[in-house]
Amino acid sequence: MTEHVMAATDASGKRLAERVAPAAPTLDEAAAYGNSHRVNYVSVRHGHDITLYGKDATGTWSVLAADAPAPVVVEIRRGHDAQCRPRPARDDGPQVGFEYEPTPEGDYVLTAVDVDGEPYGERVSASPPTLAEAARLGGLHETNYVVAGVDGADVVTLYGRGAGNSWSVIAADVDVETAEEVCLWFDLTQHYQGPVPAVTDLGGDGVGHPLDHVPTPEGGRMAAARAISLVVDRIRGRRLDYPTEGLAADRFEAGWSVYAPVDIDETDPMAFLDMPVGRSVFLVSDIGRVKEISSSIPPQQAQDMFTAEEAYVRRTPAEEQSMADLWDEVTRLDSASQGSAGISSFTIDAPSQEVAAARASRLLAPITQQLALLGPAAGWDRFAAVFSFTVSGEVAQLRFWSGDRSTEVRVPEQTALLVRRQRHLAARMPAGPWWRLLLTVSHSAGSSAQITTDYDYGDQRLPDDHLLSPEHYRDDLAAYPRAQTPAWLSAYVAGDSEGRQGPTPRTAPRATGGRTPASDQRQDRAVASPTGPAQSPPVPVLDTRIGRKRLYADPQVITFGRHSLALDEVEWVGYAATHTATKRFLFPTTHDSTWEFAVGRYPYYGGPVIRVPFYQGGRRADQPAEWTFLVNLVRQYLEPRLLTDLVARVRRGETITVGGSLKVNRSGITCAKPRLTLPWESIGATQLSNGMICVYRAGVEKPVLTVPLSHPNASLIPDLVAALGA
Repeated sequence: MTEHVMAATDASGKRLAERVAPAAPTLDEAAAYGNSHRVNYVSVRHGHDITLYGKDATGTWSVLAADAPAPVVVEIRRGHDAQCRPRPARDDGPQVGFEYEPTPEGDYVLTAVDVDGEPYGERVSASPPTLAEAARLGGLHETNYVVAGVDGADVVTLYGRGAGNSWSVIAADVDVETAEEVCLWFDLTQHYQGPVPAVTDLGGDGVGHPLDHVPTPEGGRMAAARAISLVVDRIRGRRLDYPTEGLAADRFEAGWSVYAPVDIDETDPMAFLDMPVGRSVFLVSDIGRVKEISSSIPPQQAQDMFTAEEAYVRRTPAEEQSMADLWDEVTRLDSASQGSAGISSFTIDAPSQEVAAARASRLLAPITQQLALLGPAAGWDRFAAVFSFTVSGEVAQLRFWSGDRSTEVRVPEQTALLVRRQRHLAARMPAGPWWRLLLTVSHSAGSSAQITTDYDYGDQRLPDDHLLSPEHYRDDLAAYPRAQTPAWLSAYVAGDSEGRQGPTPRTAPRATGGRTPASDQRQDRAVASPTGPAQSPPVPVLDTRIGRKRLYADPQVITFGRHSLALDEVEWVGYAATHTATKRFLFPTTHDSTWEFAVGRYPYYGGPVIRVPFYQGGRRADQPAEWTFLVNLVRQYLEPRLLTDLVARVRRGETITVGGSLKVNRSGITCAKPRLTLPWESIGATQLSNGMICVYRAGVEKPVLTVPLSHPNASLIPDLVAALGA
């Protein structure tokens, strides 16, 4: 049971004193505590809820809010203070009865808050705050978030400190409820480390994180057999080199951990050498979402993050949760008193359709703002995003245009998480959750952006490249039952292919670079439609063996032996070719050639990784066709996404590391060894030479820095410098 944290605060929420109480204080106790510290407000936090006590202009204390969420408390405290201590007349006379200067109407109020919205400090400004000013206030009060808005207005701007300690605008001009939604999302993606309870000065458990626990779905928890079935479908659908028989499932809070058990002979001291390292484990939520992770990640850490993701998507809005808790408390009191508590009638109305629709609609603005940050560094005129989601499968497409040129950009997982939350909120509308969300944004110099949104509820059959497999729609209909389902979708889910056939399997975009010639082991497959000829463009596929290990690669996944990585989860890539010639006395020259290829996730040492080595000794050899295929694959389908992500992070103010040691930020590049700092205007050419990325200072013939091409993301350095140094 969490304790009660009692704080004496001023009208801005600044804490002047704080103590922990084993039980909820009475009104007299709260009043005595507030008077002893000469403040007008005392807040008592218990779990995620806050009870607020306040003193009016006559000195009388009362309960202003009971078990309310932090954003509600902030508004009640501000309104109460404005009512009890109104603005004095604008004259030069002394102010009587005011303990602090009231906020002038129309000024900007900056409030440093924690992830719960609890205020820690406030500053008033006559002009719109800058990012630097918000960062200074957050740093002063050691919080990760600052909310800014005109006093009395309906919209605020939310600033946040990222995991790299850099500040950025998370959501601009949104209402308080939406700011709370985006704040939780940002905290989950940047700071959440799992449910680690805070330890109070008295040795008890403190307040946890709002996402530590996931709500149980209305349909109840998923059975283990169903979780295993979903994983088998995933393995077969992606053609993973992973067993489909004998899978085991272990329960954790948000769902099931499904894996292939390994039998080890404990009597054999060398048996540990046969244990697979980094083999995939599948986390399955109670509503059907499947996430593949590496067993090299500590299981508890992976499960905690998965649970927090599910908690964020499925959490009840704060004001509804507060009313639900009030209902539970009223019910408990009435039951404990056997009906003598005097509660004759108590009902809680569900939010109206208008409220549900508005809540979901308002979250589209921060989603659009996050997508806009992913645009090309050179600028763009418009972009279009399509999200085709169910609870267990997703298709996300994003394309930017600049004049007649267009660029396809990968939607990162953290943005998809925000879209999942929006869809869950939209599910409360009468039509249920959308099947597709379409966003189009256009802008030109000197004009406001034009945003067009459209919810697609499947009145017409979805386009083939947006249509998921039938099982995904079955999972979604189970999670979100609907009064009506389109006839074509009902037939599709039932497996009817007569005029309502399943989707033509999606093909990858046409390759723009060189392709490896086909062979009997490697081919570019054109997948046939169930009702027609093969579709084009073809999907580049590599399916062969290197030694005793199977090597499989396509635009979605790379598998080598027992290890698999989806390309949309890869965070770094490295590849290189080295050749050495040795001349020995009286012996012919020998040649040794090595080709390296690797993709992985951070941390670089210890994270999931796939390494494919190639070696040819004794004679001069051409590069292996398999290595060429892998390099071309990542150049076409992986590196554009990695480059876009890195450029966006730098433009948001972060410092990134590429090539193992080269740090890049808004000012330029730095390196510790050799010690080097170059602003963008001092950087000359960057080019590849003899397996090294060479960086030149402007006007200097010799490179000032060389980075091996095999180092993580070293291949991106030339394009990164070109994009940021322009």
